[in-house]
Amino acid sequence: YRQLEFGDTPGILEAGVAGTQREQIARQLATEADLLLLVVDNDLRQSEYEPLQRLAEIGKRSLLVFNKTDLYTEADVEKILARLRQRLRGFIAASDVVPIAAAPQSVRLEGGELFQPEPEIMPLIKRLAAILRSEGEDLVADNILLQSQRLGEEARNLIDGQRRREAQKVVERFQWIGAGVISITPLPVVDLLATAAVNAQMVVEIGRIYGCELNMERGRELALSLGKTLASLGIVKGAIQLLTTALHLNVATLLVGKAIQGVTAAYLTRIAGKSFIEYFRNDQDWGDGGITEVVQRQFQLSRRDEFIKDFIAQAIAKVVKPLTDAPNSETEIEQEYPSQEH
Repeated sequence: YRQLEFGDTPGILEAGVAGTQREQIARQLATEADLLLLVVDNDLRQSEYEPLQRLAEIGKRSLLVFNKTDLYTEADVEKILARLRQRLRGFIAASDVVPIAAAPQSVRLEGGELFQPEPEIMPLIKRLAAILRSEGEDLVADNILLQSQRLGEEARNLIDGQRRREAQKVVERFQWIGAGVISITPLPVVDLLATAAVNAQMVVEIGRIYGCELNMERGRELALSLGKTLASLGIVKGAIQLLTTALHLNVATLLVGKAIQGVTAAYLTRIAGKSFIEYFRNDQDWGDGGITEVVQRQFQLSRRDEFIKDFIAQAIAKVVKPLTDAPNSETEIEQEYPSQEH
């Protein structure tokens, strides 16, 4: 014999912050139960129907208990039961919609005395007994499987988050390495930035984080493919325009000209790196929209004002400032902005 434990959860429609917290507790407890009893006292509201449907869809065995039937006429009880069974058809059987009166209201008799009717819960007891007799072991097994799946999903999410953080560190490292190199040795044609910004070693390292061992040849193939995509979509020119405008708000004009290729390279490296993170997260698959859709989405995400503000601040510290500290930079700056003594 197994011991039966009944747990009463908070409601799912309580108002306020405290109500929201209690609702979260209720939903958590509901997913952990072997058998779920959802108690209503009338027809289902949409806010009650949706959570019940979600629980049923993930395999949670459920009963709907129609309580307070003592407040209705017998005809009204039958009408409400019919509506409930109709609405729940497909994921809760008609026999699992059970009417009860757990705490009937007292009735005043003709002599003025109050009569307290007995609770009418026998339909629920009989249905529970039938379910436990025929499905008891399956209920426990199904719930163990469901909890294992939930824990497995939580574990996968934790691993995915850890991998993403590690991959982002790789992207940040390579974006500023590339920026420094290109700032010192600018490219003759800006379109070459697309290819130069996508480092094959970065691709290999991101792949390794996601359990994909790539050789350098494969890394170069992937890098070249994404570099061509950046160029063909016009993202290189779009990035230069975007970053030039942003830099002009913070940096002298001469320095913008000197730093723009390096800053743009870092920006493109970030877009490429983020795109490859999505590629490896999806088991080396670009998805239905292909590489173009992934790259365009990352470009749009990288154009947000909050990101640009933070990126420019980092670019000034990591690219522009080293240029001002380089030999002859002070003379060039003075020529662009002569002091009053001259």
